[in-house]
Amino acid sequence: MAAGDNKQFRDYALKEGQGVYDNSSDSIAIAFISDAYSTVDVNATNPKLSDYTVVSGGNILAVNTLSSVTWARSAGVTTLDAADLATFSKDASNPTNVKCALVYNNTSASDDAYCVYDLTADGTTSLDLVNSDFTFSFGASGILTATVA
Repeated sequence: MAAGDNKQFRDYALKEGQGVYDNSSDSIAIAFISDAYSTVDVNATNPKLSDYTVVSGGNILAVNTLSSVTWARSAGVTTLDAADLATFSKDASNPTNVKCALVYNNTSASDDAYCVYDLTADGTTSLDLVNSDFTFSFGASGILTATVA
């Protein structure tokens, strides 16, 4: 595991197919969590924000609502994407135990989890947000994709 690795919860695909989510209008957010990437079970049934330890303080907010969210298709690939978050400035009051970023549906009653990103260099060492600025960016393929052959 390394910074930038990500995994999608299996329940997301099920609920998306059942019409539970409206990725064109639902509010999508990120929370920073202290759980190690290796402990996040993508096969969990109904994973939600409260299943994880959200950390905040200083310049790190508990809820980071994403802007410019798009749900679009190009050929056989459907992509959920959003604008990258602004840089979080270093601060003595920032949390010292951030390990992952959890993307979740902030419109659903239980804040259903979509996917998780590893923010550590080695799977265990927390980010140093006290002494270093931090910028979170989604990759070129967006937050998540679904491919139909």
